[in-house]
Amino acid sequence: MIASVIIDIKNKQVNKSFDYNIPNNLLGVVKLGARVRVNFANKIRVAFVIEIKEETDYSKNLKDIEDVIDINPIINEEGIEIAKYISNNNFTFMISSLENLIPRAFKIKYQTIVTKLIDNDLTKSLFGNKKELIFDNMNDDKKNLCYQLLKDNSISFDTRFKQIKEDPYEVMIHLVDDSISCPSKKSSSLLDYLSEINQDIEEKLLIADSGYSKAVIDTLESIGAISKYKKEIIESKEDEYIKEYKKVPLNQYQKNAIEAIKMDKYDTYLIHGVTGSGKTNVYMELIEDARCNNKSSIMLVPEISLTPQITDLFKSRFKNRIAILHSRLSIKEKYNEWKRILAQEVDIVIGARSAIFAPLKNLGCIIVDEEHESTYKQENNPKYSAIDIARLRAKKYDCPLVLGSATPDVSDYFKACEGEYKLIEMPFRANMKPFPESEIVDMRQELKNGNKSVFSLKLKNAIIENYNNHNQTILFINRRGHSSFVMCRSCGEVVKCPHCDVSLTFHKRTNTLKCHYCGYEIPNPVNCPKCGSEKIRYLGTGTEKVMEELANILPDARCYRMDMDTTKKMEDYEAMYQGFKAHDYDILVGTKMITMGLDFPLVTLVGIINADLALNYPLYNASSEAFNLIMQVSGRGGRAEKDGRTIIQTYNPNHFVIEASKINDYDHFYKNEIKYRRIQHMPPFSEALMITISSSDANLAYEEAKIIATNLKKASIESKILGPVEADIFKKNDIFYFKIQVLAYEDSVLDMVKYLYPKYQSDKNVTLDIERM
Repeated sequence: MIASVIIDIKNKQVNKSFDYNIPNNLLGVVKLGARVRVNFANKIRVAFVIEIKEETDYSKNLKDIEDVIDINPIINEEGIEIAKYISNNNFTFMISSLENLIPRAFKIKYQTIVTKLIDNDLTKSLFGNKKELIFDNMNDDKKNLCYQLLKDNSISFDTRFKQIKEDPYEVMIHLVDDSISCPSKKSSSLLDYLSEINQDIEEKLLIADSGYSKAVIDTLESIGAISKYKKEIIESKEDEYIKEYKKVPLNQYQKNAIEAIKMDKYDTYLIHGVTGSGKTNVYMELIEDARCNNKSSIMLVPEISLTPQITDLFKSRFKNRIAILHSRLSIKEKYNEWKRILAQEVDIVIGARSAIFAPLKNLGCIIVDEEHESTYKQENNPKYSAIDIARLRAKKYDCPLVLGSATPDVSDYFKACEGEYKLIEMPFRANMKPFPESEIVDMRQELKNGNKSVFSLKLKNAIIENYNNHNQTILFINRRGHSSFVMCRSCGEVVKCPHCDVSLTFHKRTNTLKCHYCGYEIPNPVNCPKCGSEKIRYLGTGTEKVMEELANILPDARCYRMDMDTTKKMEDYEAMYQGFKAHDYDILVGTKMITMGLDFPLVTLVGIINADLALNYPLYNASSEAFNLIMQVSGRGGRAEKDGRTIIQTYNPNHFVIEASKINDYDHFYKNEIKYRRIQHMPPFSEALMITISSSDANLAYEEAKIIATNLKKASIESKILGPVEADIFKKNDIFYFKIQVLAYEDSVLDMVKYLYPKYQSDKNVTLDIERM
């Protein structure tokens, strides 16, 4: 038997399958979707088995597979097909697509355990009086005996974390800055690993399971790349999180939505339901329907929406048949949850983007909540859209794909209006309470009246009144820090990051200036670094500045600030949620992370400090992003018995986004936005790509960008090729960036892009990055 494998090398020449012979001792052990070790170019490499066959087209003698990493494969046949789809449609290597399907938790080194199932002479000679053995510690002869016993079903294989001496506290490692220059290859490797898993991890796991020494960890701590903190070990118990579920009667709109969705065939449904319309209850009914027919379900939600409120609700209804994947889980907990999914011990998976890869079988329903969210697209390689993968899987299992949002993606709403999707409207809140009354404040007039505060007079009075009435307030501003930038009033100098083409942001709490792109940080200057003047001025408004002004107008109010500086760990988020829910705080100030998934009955006032920030992003969908944010955060108020009120501060009150937000009218927004996109040939009237060319040499990057643009223009007369131009942030971490925007109407342009991408992957001087917009 022959195994076709994908080698773990990201290179144009190696981006194909290679055939290896399966030796006799590994026949029946090497399986589809398993990782194996092979000799490639005289070096032992890891490879993924993507096919097992009897013949090969290779004319010479094949090399044998050296060893097996996964006795129990962690990718199934469907996963391999998904990886092929991502590779073929998203300008990426097959190995990157396969690696993306493995949960980060499986990248921790673990023990392989052999368990005796049958007593016979061979198992007695291997196990003696023991029931389990650690496979990793065996010599080759014993491993080969295990392979023989596995074929006879005399033993089973499993994996688990190594048992480490228990301690009431564990030391956690937190990544502070992955851009810091490392003193050694080992420390650089550890920094890359921490960046890849993108969450805090136990120090003992890094040392015992991942092979990093304590000296390397301490070195990274000493240079400020990581930090350590102690966390109490609390064993989670099933009974602690399972609460009694109280079923809520459905209103007619919810019933109509459920009846409209056909569970026995593929179709895409778009539920357009205002915030608070009860979409979550519709989702739960669909999942229950699938369960009654012995089918499984996947529900995707943005990570920001996976609040304790949501997770508790689903666990209370579906008990231990559900796996919820979120960043609050430790590496070990994620590992165990994924093993439950692989073992088919659950039939419901809820999680963020990567949960779409959950290897559930016999899917009966796939749901994508807040489908407009950009977080469903992975920005780093391999790039993919979770909604595209959801559509692929729904077609395979002939089951419905349900998209839900209060502010649907414009392209998806266009498809629904054109009949490509089935549109379901839920125009009222489930409790039939009116949407919060929205008021617009023209901040230009406030300035004319001499008000230079971040609060208009109307918002200031509303905050005070709400506090005096013992209600809660949410204040939203999509910018953290104290001030946006620091400028010298004498010479006009703006203090910028030396590694990036951006101004540094002032953080009053630490009295520092920080770059929010590369992590560069300096003490707050007393004098202008250019002319020496003391006339330093802080311009712009961030969450810290809002907190400072709140302290001036309501010194006794209990205020909580929630942004990336104060909420670095999920424990911080939990503390905020529980504290605000218990009314330990009166006012919550935050960035985008407060816009979804929060439902507090005492919130009766929502203030949007500057609605124009999102409007001014240099993206074709900036208006859509701005409208989504305003509507989502407005929906946090007045969700219970008390009526809500939203005050929107803006310097552009006549913009159609602001006008539509005031009257809570998505249709008004959509008609204006789709008209603009049709004129500009923007999606859904074209396929938009953004090509980024980068290099440490600005001239080299620009010359290559011009060549690429010329080739693309030759490939199509009809399509629009815009650029190259300097990126919005031209220099970041000492790398220079140019962008080319492609509005493609023909396949010839996409074919040219697919041809260009691998050409630059082995070029160490210039990097090409392609993103579907």
